[in-house]
Amino acid sequence: MKDILIYTTRACPYCIVAKRALDSRHIPYREVDITQTPQVRDELHAKTGERTVPQIFVDGRYIGQDDELVAMVEAGELDPAPTAPGGVSGPDAEEKPGPRWDVAVIGGGHSGLEVARRLGKAGIRVAVLERAPRTTDDDAAPGATGVERVSAEVFGLEAEAGGVTTLVTLDAAPAARAVVIATGARDRAADIPGEADLAGRGVSRCAECDGVFFSGRDVAIAGCDERTARAALHLASICRTTILLCPDERLNIAPETLKQMDAASNIKRVTATRVTRVHGKDEVQAVEVTGPGGIDVLEVAALFVYLTGERPAGDFASGTVTVGANGAIKTDKKDGTTTTPGVFAVGSVTGHKAEKADIDAVVAAVRRYVGG
Repeated sequence: MKDILIYTTRACPYCIVAKRALDSRHIPYREVDITQTPQVRDELHAKTGERTVPQIFVDGRYIGQDDELVAMVEAGELDPAPTAPGGVSGPDAEEKPGPRWDVAVIGGGHSGLEVARRLGKAGIRVAVLERAPRTTDDDAAPGATGVERVSAEVFGLEAEAGGVTTLVTLDAAPAARAVVIATGARDRAADIPGEADLAGRGVSRCAECDGVFFSGRDVAIAGCDERTARAALHLASICRTTILLCPDERLNIAPETLKQMDAASNIKRVTATRVTRVHGKDEVQAVEVTGPGGIDVLEVAALFVYLTGERPAGDFASGTVTVGANGAIKTDKKDGTTTTPGVFAVGSVTGHKAEKADIDAVVAAVRRYVGG
């Protein structure tokens, strides 16, 4: 039996992805929560050179993070321990199940809402979930009986036996008989000079995961939306100063969130300013920014990147369905089926804009699958 050790922090969604991948195959592991143990964090950084979680070791060898672990699990490289039928051997064995629906639609844009409304009208129980927090309650009601709007960010999918798919969120694990991915094209590649080179060494895309590595230090976060603002508030609770850098003229956040940011004396908001370079050799030392006043260099220990782009937003599901190098989910163009039964995709997340015929085909395929 392989010895699997996972270093995690509280409220780290990618730690949850890693642990649930092991739990789904009944593979035992050991977990060390480093949220409140700065000495262990320092020792871990000295060993791997990274300031991010999860960090995973197999038989004493560092293998990487959740993506690397999921790939090993899927390839059968980690031998599962024998367990009783239905047993789970990891620390999450006692996790309570979340809500269950006939269909979960991930993404509340035009395609996702249209699919949800039509399925709801057909008498199918549907939930619409977002991959990021909403700014306002506008469009909160999809407008069809049987359709529920759920405020929960989805970080991954897990296909289970019996045709049920579990959604990885920070709350109790919700599940559905079928899932429709309609997350659009709002992701981006790591295109800031120095960003990719320093990923995991001060550049992060998850404040909740990696913020503890920079407790008491100055950090920057780049983005303009509600998710960025909430991450900035989290960082402000543990870091000395948090500089929020928004490339737009204003932040697109809810009024209540803005009030919370105003009350946080150690958050500095800078708009119309974009990050143009990340400086550092072995870890982040500063970020170069360009704004109305010209070019400036800010000395920070980390940069948390929450910027959006026009890249298909399908990478979060890569452990369950086939996703191309450009982030687009591979589907059968006839009906939106993916490489995993019960998981469908529609719209820009597949690499092309959804036409009415595409939505018609996905709705029909989902109805056939769930028997509605």
